[in-house]
Amino acid sequence: MESAPPERRKAWALPPPKRAQWEDMNTFDPTPYASFDRMSSGKWYLAVSDELGDLAGRAALLYHEYNQLGPTNPQRSGEILRELLNPASGQCTIKAPAIIEYGINTTIGEGVFINFGLTILDIAPVHIGARSLLGPNCQILTAGHPVDDVEMRSGGWENGAPVHIGEDVWLGGGVTVVGGVSIGDWAVIGAGAVVTRDIPADAIAVGSPARVIRMRDETRLERADLPDGVPVDALAELREHMDDH
Repeated sequence: MESAPPERRKAWALPPPKRAQWEDMNTFDPTPYASFDRMSSGKWYLAVSDELGDLAGRAALLYHEYNQLGPTNPQRSGEILRELLNPASGQCTIKAPAIIEYGINTTIGEGVFINFGLTILDIAPVHIGARSLLGPNCQILTAGHPVDDVEMRSGGWENGAPVHIGEDVWLGGGVTVVGGVSIGDWAVIGAGAVVTRDIPADAIAVGSPARVIRMRDETRLERADLPDGVPVDALAELREHMDDH
């Protein structure tokens, strides 16, 4: 099958022309609509600027190296995460492979554990609170496109909405969180759920779209199953020792 002629290809499939090329073509200049600040703010934008290309390219090189390293060089892996993520991030564990589109828009709190196969499209800010757990193959997708306006969608316009995940949240394997969602502290999201609206603190939610089935119950604490004398926070002493060293 022959490829579509250039004039029929999707705008986002074409390499972004430099500003001088737009001026030479004497046509619409997308530059004012293609900045990182505009993208991060949730406004409609075009992903065709050198700025966005450089930021995404930098992130791609970092997470590619991170994924290639796997468990072989923990020191370098930690350095890569510090380079990739927002500087406000704490010490966290992310099992390779992982893809974080820009990195600078993703803030991950202290003690977060993320299992294999993470995907974050962070064209808008993503926040994951301290000590949260994400199972394998979770997706956080802040990116959006026009829904009703097909021509605008084909024209390459995109927008985003932030995602906020509170502290001590557990996302089961394969959970998808879309843009504009906030998940409250201590919430649990069942495996395979698609979270399309806010989930309150202490809620247990499952399904697609995710719905709250009950609230966390202090009378059902699993610690009752532990033998007498076994501490609930059994690894606290080990963590303190690691922090000291």
